[in-house]
Amino acid sequence: MRKSILALLIAGLLAVVGLVSCTASNSGQSGDTATAEASASPSAEVTVPADRMDQVAPSDAQAITDPANPEATLVLFTDYQCPYCAQMDSVIQEVKDNYGDRVRILVRNYPLPKHANAAPAAQAAEAAAEQGAFEEMSASIFEHQQDWKTLSAEEAEDAFVSYAEDLGLDTEKFRTDYSSEEIRNRVNKDLQDSQDLQLPGTPSLILDNRILELDAVDYGAIQEQLDAALPN
Repeated sequence: MRKSILALLIAGLLAVVGLVSCTASNSGQSGDTATAEASASPSAEVTVPADRMDQVAPSDAQAITDPANPEATLVLFTDYQCPYCAQMDSVIQEVKDNYGDRVRILVRNYPLPKHANAAPAAQAAEAAAEQGAFEEMSASIFEHQQDWKTLSAEEAEDAFVSYAEDLGLDTEKFRTDYSSEEIRNRVNKDLQDSQDLQLPGTPSLILDNRILELDAVDYGAIQEQLDAALPN
């Protein structure tokens, strides 16, 4: 019942706000062309129940920043094949630069099933994280998004290995981690949590327990909400 209530709240949010995202649905809605900004209208705030926050920010989530005493936690649910998520990557770096000592920033994988290479790309980012290069690999994957998104599985893997090599990683270890059950399970767990939370698409941002409304992939909009959430 609680899941149904959360789903209805998010559906109401979508009905009122034109969210800029790649939609989780295959219903034929647009949402994979990052060209136009949508307009926003006032809507009810959507929050995640306290007993489900472990699905938002588990202890093993990839941390972009992890201050000892964070004043807030911002969690990004991303899909490496989504063009809006590529834009969001640079916005999150701005948040890191400006709030890194105050805000814990976590990244979760939400590879939409309609994006054939989104899960493999997430595996590549997680494999690089095993060598301390999560952010660097994520940036490379997004930078070359147009190059790998339509490749076969084997070709995509080779592309990701080439990015790992460019970053100076141990490519043999990278390949092993990329194909490992542990990494696949990690990505699948993130996907399951995203679906259980009924997140409508990517990128999705949750600030503490509040699902943020995004009418554009814009640093200013996130900055405004962070400033409002943080103590003066």
